[in-house]
This record gives sequence, C-alpha cells and structure tokens, in this order.
Amino acid sequence: MSKYYTEGDTIVLSEQNEIIVELRRVEESVELHRHRFIEIAYVDSGEGVHEIAGGSVSRISKGDLVLFNSGVAHGYRVEPPDSLVIYNCLFDPAVLDASVSPSDDFIRIVYDFLLESSPVPGEEQKPYILLRGAEPVAGIIKDMFREYTEKQNGYAKINAANLTRLLITVFRLKRSTAESASGAYKGAIAESAVRYIKEFYAEDISCEKLAARAFVSTGYFHKIFKDVTGETPVEYIRSVRLTEAARLLQETGCSVRNAAEAVGYSDMKYFYEVFRNRFGCSPGEYKKTAGKAV
Repeated sequence: MSKYYTEGDTIVLSEQNEIIVELRRVEESVELHRHRFIEIAYVDSGEGVHEIAGGSVSRISKGDLVLFNSGVAHGYRVEPPDSLVIYNCLFDPAVLDASVSPSDDFIRIVYDFLLESSPVPGEEQKPYILLRGAEPVAGIIKDMFREYTEKQNGYAKINAANLTRLLITVFRLKRSTAESASGAYKGAIAESAVRYIKEFYAEDISCEKLAARAFVSTGYFHKIFKDVTGETPVEYIRSVRLTEAARLLQETGCSVRNAAEAVGYSDMKYFYEVFRNRFGCSPGEYKKTAGKAV
C-alpha cells in the first residue's frame, strides 16, 4: 500500500496515525508541492535552496532544519554537482491530538508554539520555521528512521515517543534564538491554560498548578497570562465558573447550591459574594429573573 495519495494538487498520508520517516537524496530540483500533513526536514549533508510559494527563498545546508505546517507549498532547488541529503519526518496532526492528554500541557504548548496556524496579533505569520545549527535533532531523527525502516515490534510506540522528543528539541532550539521572548510562545502558554480552565473549571485550579503544568515559574506564568488575556488567572477562573453557574441557573433550573458545587464552589457565602459582584444580584434573584424571562 502506498504511503500517500493525491487529492487535487495536495498530497495526503494514507494512514493518519502513521509517522513516516524517510531518507532522501535530492540531486535535482523538486517542484513546488503541498501536502496535508506536517513535515520536519533535517539536512544531513549538502547544499541547496528551499523555496516557499510566494517567493520566500532560503539557502539550506548541513545542520539546518525546516518545519512547516499542512498546506504550505514548498520545493527544493539544487545545482549539480550539489545535492541534498534530507531526513523527512511526516505526520498528521491527529497523531499528536490522540496522544496529548490534559496532563501533557508542556507538549501541547510546544505543539501550539511550533505549529499553530493563526498568528499572534502584531506578529507576522511565517509559513515555516527554519533553524540553523539544529544538529541536536540528528540523533533523534536517525533513530526514528531506523525504527521506521526496521519495523521491529513496538516501533510505532517508540517513534511516537521519539516524535515528542523531536518536537521538544526543536522547541528548545527555537527558544534559544533571538525569538525566545516571542509573543507566540507566551500566547501558546496562555491559550493552553485557557483551554484547561474551560474544561476543568470545577476542579481545584490555582496559578501555581497552571504554572507547573507549563514548566514555568508562578510569577512568570502570572505575568504572561495577564499580558495575553488582560485578566489574572484567578480572575479568569472566576469568570469562567460564574458564567457557567449563571447558565445552569438560567437553563436547567437547578438549585443555587447545586450550581455552585457544579462549578467548583463549596463555600456558599463566598459564592454569593462573587456572584453578586459579577451580576449585581444574588444567585437566587438571578434564577427568578431568568425564570420570568422564559
């Protein structure tokens, strides 16, 4: 069975849960092409040019790494007798989506930072990432190629773990450049925390816990979150909880106590206080008003 098939002008992986690792020798130019998967290309030797549709051109050589997202049209140019030896790691985003759990916040941040398609406000969206001096990934991607080629028992699980290693190594290399304080990284940390809060608002969530999940200090996390969202973590958690409590009171007719407990409040006195501050009335009054509106 072929590893790929074509839909229109787009190359698609035959198996979305497969991580493909190839070794290619590029001895003549490769025309612009696009595909519906993520590609990490590591240049093991040689020299050439990497081109992105629209005119973005970069010279590449041994030790360079190019990472680009799905849908980016790109190609290579080489002039004989030059050639490029490239290790390619190809995978569908579904591979990561299936393996990232709520406890894996760091790899989710890595994923968003490297591969998020929407740019951070005020920053130009680049169609790809080019890293110079990426030799630290060489051993990882060569291990992945060997596992993929030999296909011994358990190779897929090993390469799933190796893909995490590869992405984190690329993440570290990128953060060590002049872009280390970029809004993209800060945005990824804040957005990951926002997703977690929206899903687990009823649990015991603290700024310390959110910071620990992102592998940053509490103070740094607090500043990032406030800078990106305009609210402190505590304010945001409270807002999410109270919005959900109001929805429960309005749409389900549950008791005030049940609504409070459902969103993580066990102290009823405190719940009444923060609810009144937010909505200008008590939870009971809010419920009655909502009932009349219906």
